[in-house]
Amino acid sequence: MILNVVQKTVEPDITVLALEGRLSLGRECQRVEDMVRQLKESGHKKLVFDLTQLNYSDSAGLGMMAMAAAMMRSAGGDLRLAAPVSRVVDALKLTQLDKILPIYPDLAAACQSF
Repeated sequence: MILNVVQKTVEPDITVLALEGRLSLGRECQRVEDMVRQLKESGHKKLVFDLTQLNYSDSAGLGMMAMAAAMMRSAGGDLRLAAPVSRVVDALKLTQLDKILPIYPDLAAACQSF
């Protein structure tokens, strides 16, 4: 399954990228990375990855999430992860990325945390 990415805004200033499908090495990771870079350059500082429909992420996808967080932090912002499925949570815990990437049970909680 190809990765589908939907961008939306939660008022007043939170950008949400809803990821659906598989996040893996290749064009999908690069596309999300490019979107994050464009958001950063446009002055967006609060970003949430809605992972409700992301059913798989390989190490490249996990690395891209960490890099996206670093990009947002370098701009004075931050990244939150909302509602990852258990398979993705397990990968985040295995790599200890759960210690640096805040994980929230749902999109509302992730947005409220800003």
